[in-house]
Amino acid sequence: MNIKLKEYFLNPFTLFLAVWGILNLLQSRFTPLNNDEAYYWMYSKQLAWGYFDHPPMIALMIRIGYLFFHNELGVRLIVALSQLLAFSVIWMLIDKEQRKKKGTILLFFMVAALLPVCHIYGFISTPDAPLILFSAIFLLRYKRFLEDESWQNTLFLGISIAALMYSKYHGGLLIVLVIISNPGLLKKIKFYIAAFLSLLLFFPHLLWQYSNGFPSVRYHLVERVSSFNPIHVPEYLVSQFFFHNPYILVVLICIMIKVRPKNLFDKALYYTIAGFFIFFFISSFRYRVEAQWTALISIPMMIILINNVEYKSWIRGGLKWVAIILFPLFLFARLACMVDFLPVSYFKNEFHKKKQWSRDISTLAGDRPVVFTNSYQRPAVYTFYTGKFAYTLDNLSYRKTQYDIWDFEERVHAKEVLYVPHFFTDYYKQYLTKHILSKGDSVFVRIYKDFQSLQRECVILNDDKYAFSRSGIDSIHLKIFNPYPFMIDFRHKELPVVFQIAFIKNGKMVVKKNLELPYNVTKLNVGDTISVGCKFTIEDLQPGIYKFAICSETGILYDTYNSKFKEAKINE
Repeated sequence: MNIKLKEYFLNPFTLFLAVWGILNLLQSRFTPLNNDEAYYWMYSKQLAWGYFDHPPMIALMIRIGYLFFHNELGVRLIVALSQLLAFSVIWMLIDKEQRKKKGTILLFFMVAALLPVCHIYGFISTPDAPLILFSAIFLLRYKRFLEDESWQNTLFLGISIAALMYSKYHGGLLIVLVIISNPGLLKKIKFYIAAFLSLLLFFPHLLWQYSNGFPSVRYHLVERVSSFNPIHVPEYLVSQFFFHNPYILVVLICIMIKVRPKNLFDKALYYTIAGFFIFFFISSFRYRVEAQWTALISIPMMIILINNVEYKSWIRGGLKWVAIILFPLFLFARLACMVDFLPVSYFKNEFHKKKQWSRDISTLAGDRPVVFTNSYQRPAVYTFYTGKFAYTLDNLSYRKTQYDIWDFEERVHAKEVLYVPHFFTDYYKQYLTKHILSKGDSVFVRIYKDFQSLQRECVILNDDKYAFSRSGIDSIHLKIFNPYPFMIDFRHKELPVVFQIAFIKNGKMVVKKNLELPYNVTKLNVGDTISVGCKFTIEDLQPGIYKFAICSETGILYDTYNSKFKEAKINE
């Protein structure tokens, strides 16, 4: 064997990557998919330049891995391998002098083993995995660009920015924070060239957003924003404290307070950590912040901690003892993800019930498509484990998903389907049949012979602001069009359509009133538009400013939004 190759494969760092990689691959194969992974697997079956929730990088990674293995390992293969590449890049970002010191490789292993992020995104296939990889690559290209503004480094910087943005939109915050840490970049022509190149490469995604009405922008910046909830702030702080390991987080804060960054690159690392924490702390005043939204700061955390481990003598010793205690616990938790031996609902609900639940629903459905409600995850899990088609409907209390962009609703129209709602009211129980599944869970279902739903936006409200009165009878003018390649039957025998006006305040539906269509309006042909005036009363709605939208109920199916939101002033 070539001496250099022999030295590489026997290098302790390479051996560490090999052991970690084998662990991740075993974990990937024998751990059932969780809900979100199944959803992103559905992405990969319908490759596009964008999706409702995220850019397309995770879909592409899953698609490539699934070419080799048609199981959980295929879904996770590229993610598991990408973490090894991310570790290699992070190792390169550590100071050269520090890498040469004895014990630094073991230190790297201990820090990685103590960060929950490194365990989770070594096999779980969500957009955070490519985000971490391309964040590391972006930081490496930025460091090289600082050292030498060559055309080669400019080119690679632009490509890395585009790859970062194709991974997850949080990557944009990393780019902004790096610029804030070094405003001098805005004076460099080659930085603008790199930025223009990244914009050019990212343009297909922007075009996809434009063609689909900017669904990601509306969802992330408008629809998920709610009123202040005091629970979200402490929840964010606690989740971050444990998500990034309390010991590492405390040590890191101590270092960042006492040790000044040595150069512009170190300054970027400091700004990234502080900026992410502050940005999402402020965001927690408006909506619930998921713990993993700060996942990419694990990269600067590892670099800063390893570069400054000698700052205090107790840091290395503390890492050793914390690793001795926590690493076996992490391995135990990973084993519990693979094998159903713990009486813990989290592991059962997140991983272990999926296969049997899917088989049970499949038995009830037979050859029929399945229509779920208020869950983009359940139809994805069902399709992954059965290979059968499923769709989902969303109602007033849920949100739009990628299923609202795909043509799946058209594929169940006029078909015989099994309807499986997400939750059950007494009203629903009157019309559905209860079944006990093999794991002891119950489900209510109903078979429809000629299915019809009305999920798409099909009502136009001409004005942006309206005024209604609590006293007397109010009226509203609607333009209803048919966005489907089939006729809408308002008087359908099983699933007739009833339009409603729903008033929303602080993100919650307050009042909903039926809107009667004229008696002669029974059907709407393909491509047709009708104009109707509808009357309603709102005597039970308090005066004030509300958001409202037109929605519909189709038979006993959940009510869903069919128009854009408008503002309404309610007078006495």
